[in-house]
Amino acid sequence: MSEKKKKPFYKRWWVWVLAVIIIAAAASGGEEDSETASTEPKQEVKSQETKSESKQEQQKEKTKEQKSEKSSDEQKSKPAAAQPKEEKEDVKKEEPKKEEVKKEESVKKEEPKKQEKTIDEVVKEIIYDKVGKKSNMGEKRIIELQVNDNLGTPDKTDKIIIAKLYADENLTTNMTRDGILMDSKDLFQEMFKHKEISEAVLMWNFTLVDQYGNESVDTILKIGLDRATADKINWKNFHYKNFENIAPQYFVHPALLKK
Repeated sequence: MSEKKKKPFYKRWWVWVLAVIIIAAAASGGEEDSETASTEPKQEVKSQETKSESKQEQQKEKTKEQKSEKSSDEQKSKPAAAQPKEEKEDVKKEEPKKEEVKKEESVKKEEPKKQEKTIDEVVKEIIYDKVGKKSNMGEKRIIELQVNDNLGTPDKTDKIIIAKLYADENLTTNMTRDGILMDSKDLFQEMFKHKEISEAVLMWNFTLVDQYGNESVDTILKIGLDRATADKINWKNFHYKNFENIAPQYFVHPALLKK
């Protein structure tokens, strides 16, 4: 019986199966190595990028901190610089006040001075103050008032006062006459305090009734003084009945001489 010939091992099927398995395993191992090799550089790049990004963020934070510090320093330094401006503004605000004061002063200066009273106004005030605006019978006190230049003196400012006044009535003619003389003393004393008055005449009037029953307002007593005579009188001790003796002008109506 003849022996069967053995096949060479490379012709056997299981050899080829092993070979395929080994080749497949070797191929898969190479791919894994290549993948691991390729992934490692990527991870390194990513780590470098993260590091650079963190550095950039740190730099940004530093710059922000520096800016905030600068802004805080500027804010601290600004009030010091702003103070002079405020002071200047205060000065500017004060300046208008000074101008207003000047304007007020100029307005006060421009205001017309109060005009001095005229002689007739002065005399009226004296009459109203001493004997009133009306008589005790309700008649107006001043019937007529004249202020004339005194041409008999060298001073052009000298004035002659002629006052027509309504007299007060009293119980008797003597009391009426004495009352007129006392009022005349008070008026002359005040009038001659004014240097412009060089002469004054008081003409006291009253309503009289004649024998026919007719009424008329007549002068019942007249006294005239000049500056020279008035300056000699000591008004404090002067007695009103002495007007008859010293006055340059003196007149009494017969109606006042009746007892």
